[in-house]
Formats: sequence, C-alpha cells, structure tokens
Amino acid sequence: MNRRDFLLTTASASVTWATGISGRAEGPSSGAPRNKYFDCHVHLTQPWYGDERSIVTVDHLLRWMDAHEIAQAAVLPLVSPEAFWYPVTTEFVLRETHPHRDRLVPFCAIDPRTIVTHLPTKQDVVGILNRYRDAGARGFGEHKPMLPINDPLCMRLYEACSEVRLPLLFHLDNFANMDAPGLPGLDKVLTAFPELVFIGHGKGWWASIAGGITQADLQVGYPRGPVAPGGAIDRLMDAHPNLYGDLSSSGAHAMLRDPKFGREFLLRRSDQLLFGTDYYDPATQKEFAQFDLFRQFELPADAVQAIGQKNAQRLFNLA
Repeated sequence: MNRRDFLLTTASASVTWATGISGRAEGPSSGAPRNKYFDCHVHLTQPWYGDERSIVTVDHLLRWMDAHEIAQAAVLPLVSPEAFWYPVTTEFVLRETHPHRDRLVPFCAIDPRTIVTHLPTKQDVVGILNRYRDAGARGFGEHKPMLPINDPLCMRLYEACSEVRLPLLFHLDNFANMDAPGLPGLDKVLTAFPELVFIGHGKGWWASIAGGITQADLQVGYPRGPVAPGGAIDRLMDAHPNLYGDLSSSGAHAMLRDPKFGREFLLRRSDQLLFGTDYYDPATQKEFAQFDLFRQFELPADAVQAIGQKNAQRLFNLA
C-alpha cells in the first residue's frame, strides 16, 4: 500500500471509529432550549497545554449552551499548527459530538499543506471530505492556515469543498488566510467558487467592515471609532451572495464600535450573517457582547430569527 492509499484508509477507519458510538447521553441535552440561538462557532478543547480551568468538554459545552439559550452549536476542529495551542482533530470532534447530534453539529478540517505530499489529486481531497460528511460533518472549518487566502493550495481545497458542498468558515488576519486591505485575494476566491458558501471570521475580516484601513489594521482585534465608508465586506457581500459573516469574537465589537452603522449593517445583511461566540476557554471568556446585540439594537423579529438561527439552519441543511 502506498502512502496516499494508507492515509485515505486511515482516515476512513478513524471516521468509522468516531461514528461507531451508540446510544445517547443523558443530562444537559435533555429539555434544552431550542428556540433562540444557533451558535455557528464553538470549540471543544483538552488540557494539553496545562490549564485545567480552560477545558471545554461536551458536558461543559452543553451546560454552557443551556445557560445561554443556545439550541445548537457548530463545533469546529483546529488542525493547522498556528491555529491553536495543539490540534483539535476532526476525528475527535466527530467522536465527541456523536451522542448529541441534535445539538452539536460537527465540522471538519484539513490543513491545505497536506495536499502537497499526501493528497496530490482533487479526488484524494474529495474522498476524505466525503467520508467526513458521511460521518456527520455539516461544514468545513475553522480554516486557519498561515497562507494567503488565495494560495494555490487553499484554492485546491476550496475546489474540493465546493464539490462536496461543505460551507467553509475561515479566519482572516495577518497570520492566517492573509490578504491585503480591501480583500482582493478573497474577491478572487469568491469569484472562482461562486457555488461554495464562505463564512468570514477574525480580526482582519471584521476590520474590513471599514474603508481606508491599512495592513496593520487587519491585525487589530477591536478597532475604535466610527466605521469609515467604503468597507470591503459590504462591497464583497453585494458582489458575492455566497459570502456570509460570523458574528463571533470581534464581530460583535464591529457592530458596537459605531452603533448607527452597526444597526443598519445588521438589518441590511440579516440574510448573510450568523450568530456565534467562538467559545473555547471558560477560564477567560466570561462575557459575550453577541448576546446583547439584538436587544441593544432593537432589531425586528425577522432579522433576529434570521441571524440567530435560520441562516445557519439553511446553510448547514438543518431546517
């Protein structure tokens, strides 16, 4: 067996093992709220880097969701070496979420640099993604490699995701999926793959809500002051209906930094935005401005429902 066939066989076996768990766990899943939020961005973690207060187990995550009226959440792996302190693999996410698929929606991920040596053809990548999808993955991400967003390896990965029809959630800043002010690289990606749903997240993505930004601004998590006109996000969302925004992490701040702009943006883009938190560390993450957005801006019920749940249910085929 050559190395490529070994990798594909191993991935298949891992997915089979990950999905071979039978039965349903009792406890937090039962009687949970099912009518308010779909969180498009959370992570499970393990204490490999030493702080047990930061562990997010399935049981902890479900209880946290119950406390915050989150009906369902997308659980994202982190496989790129620069994405997290240690890899959170697709197989781990599939296995841990399996007894709670009514509430925990697994995603899958592949670092595009593995395409160089281990997945040399499009069908190799498609084959693994199909196995992940068949095991329950409803999306791809968090896509967070230290490569330009339109790097040829990323483009090959997007092509496979488009064929398998897995929406792709990407992080963008000066260290992952790098781009220039105005996001010309992302524009090329969106033009090349109009059938693939892309969901933007991260410092550089949400800094791009404003015009007139510099390269350094793409690494500032919480820019201050009014939103200058001419932002790339509005322009790209107008041009590419397959582009969506993940309101987790710095997304809420992007709305709150300029309340007049933020409310108008939420209304204008209510069909292209997803509620999310990026919850991964109970030791440091205590408050999330995302939960106050709808109340603070007094949004109409249809916009709240679209952003809070319905867009995600539609994109991930959960409705």
